[in-house]
Amino acid sequence: MRILLLRHGETDWNLQGRCQGVTDLDLNERGRQQAVEVGKYLSGEKVDAIYSSDLKRALQTAEAIRQFHDLEITVDRDFCELNHGELEGLTFTDIRSFYPDFLTRWRSEPARLIVPGGERLFDVEQRVWKGIERIVSSHSADEKVVVVSHNFPILAILCRITGTPLNDYRAFRVEPCRLNHISYDHREGWQILQINVWATPA
Repeated sequence: MRILLLRHGETDWNLQGRCQGVTDLDLNERGRQQAVEVGKYLSGEKVDAIYSSDLKRALQTAEAIRQFHDLEITVDRDFCELNHGELEGLTFTDIRSFYPDFLTRWRSEPARLIVPGGERLFDVEQRVWKGIERIVSSHSADEKVVVVSHNFPILAILCRITGTPLNDYRAFRVEPCRLNHISYDHREGWQILQINVWATPA
């Protein structure tokens, strides 16, 4: 089975360097164009299912793919972004000023650290992997599935597959509207085939 993990297109808060978390923002103009381009890029691919986080920026990206395929979008909240709690809407400079102790700990041990008013990266890894396991159990081995999600859920999946500790999630980087190809085989298990494939103009 092939799964294409896709981070949503750009939003204004991406551009401004603000924490988005579960704040439900629309794609900006560039993000909408990115979504159109990735939809065109995948238009010639065999796509058997499309899953998406329930946040608008992910759903809008998924819709740009869906229009080229006779499929419904399956909304799965397990693919939602890390809840950034009190940090949502803040820039890195803001966080450094208002939450210096948290930032210090996040740099060294983010996995089980609770974001103020939010959740742990460990919890994101647990729920997003449940979502991945549901996909595997619901589709046959020869199918290709697109999952439109967010930065931290995709990073958590890549860490899980490679055995990289969540505290070292920075070993990977996921840009808006880049594709990450993973596969599953009951004999060989999980493999990462490609990371950060541009489907859109840089």
